Amino acid sequence: MTFLIKLSMRKYIILFFFTSFLGFRAFSNSKDSVLVDKIKVEFSGFFRADYWYDSRQIVDAVDGLFLLYPKKPELDANGDDIQAAPNINFLAMATRLRTNIRMPDLFSAKSIIFIEGDFTGMSTAVNVRLRHAYTKLQWNRSSLLVGLTWHPLFVNDVFPTVASLNTGAPFQSFNRSPQLTFQQKIADGLALSLSLVYQSDSRSLGPNAAPNEASSTYLRNGMLPNLNGNLQFVKGSFTLGGSIDFKSLRPRLFTTSLINPTFKYVTSERINSYSGMLYLKYQTSNLAIKVKGILGQNLYEHLLLGGYAVSSLDSLTGKETYTPSNHLFLFSNITYGKKYQFGLFLGYAKNLGTSNNFVSSTDRIYGRGMDIDYMYRISPTLSYIDDRFQVSTELEYTASAFGDINKDQRGKITNSKITNNYRVLLVVQYSF
Repeated sequence: MTFLIKLSMRKYIILFFFTSFLGFRAFSNSKDSVLVDKIKVEFSGFFRADYWYDSRQIVDAVDGLFLLYPKKPELDANGDDIQAAPNINFLAMATRLRTNIRMPDLFSAKSIIFIEGDFTGMSTAVNVRLRHAYTKLQWNRSSLLVGLTWHPLFVNDVFPTVASLNTGAPFQSFNRSPQLTFQQKIADGLALSLSLVYQSDSRSLGPNAAPNEASSTYLRNGMLPNLNGNLQFVKGSFTLGGSIDFKSLRPRLFTTSLINPTFKYVTSERINSYSGMLYLKYQTSNLAIKVKGILGQNLYEHLLLGGYAVSSLDSLTGKETYTPSNHLFLFSNITYGKKYQFGLFLGYAKNLGTSNNFVSSTDRIYGRGMDIDYMYRISPTLSYIDDRFQVSTELEYTASAFGDINKDQRGKITNSKITNNYRVLLVVQYSF
């Protein structure tokens, strides 16, 4: 009975979002003064090559193109750090192709199809990867996007301008997901966006996948999409916005008795997570200042720190309950210049512990960097930009304070010690 009530509530939440789409659409002015009846196709993209040096081994993604943070020290028999070995690499995998297709008007709206891919893949092999694939209907005061693109927590209008392909991760969300996003202009410069988000490449961790292998099944089995609402105000050189985000995962379909492993029990236990975000941008022809903060739970799929842990365990039935991590993520970014451009990125992340105590400091924890107390990055960038050609060099200093997880103090980190990495990066990019 309780499960049916919960399922019914989820249906009402989804129904609320869809009726909001329809309600806001009814207030918009759908009259379009320019009618389009022919398909127009535009191709663009860029060649990009990255060369870099790291002072130690790192936790990364996409064959090292995405530097997240330095690896935790691992001592050998003589007390020397195995992970202190430097490394270098050179890749052109980030080269990108995109197609923007202007379609005939549909439902009195301008319509487009946007497709973008690159060659970075998600493994140690070079693969063609679909980055964006969506269609968008644009009316005078509203729009509807359906497909794969940036998660609302990324904020396409306010993300760091850095040379590194990580775009500020793990201090800022990096996540592309399938979604339905409806945006309505409420007043001059003020817009509200509502999104129903699912998972594809950016996925959550859980108990049923291989160790450190994420899966979209936890969100899919939860029968409720990731819900996001965003309010943004733009006036002149300023952009100000905020967002709330809710996600509900169902980690297991059944549990197994620890006493008698032949006994299995159906479970509908969930892990619910809430996040909030604020951001600000000031933009002129030569100067851009961006600031953003996220106070979030269980944001692993955003290439951020965090996840969740098992907070209680019944040995008779194997039933688990869960508790989310809590993290604060901040960044500021300033760039100045056109042909010769200087940039500075500052990032900070703080582990605020979990909402409850949990059963183990080593097992039944599903997350990234759960043993990091805090982390920061200082990254200056210098770029030469000549029309479509750009050369950038960047120094990326990232420091992580690794420590011991205290499961009886809601996951707080003790005895933390800084480990750092210096990355020197050179990027050549030629756009078309």
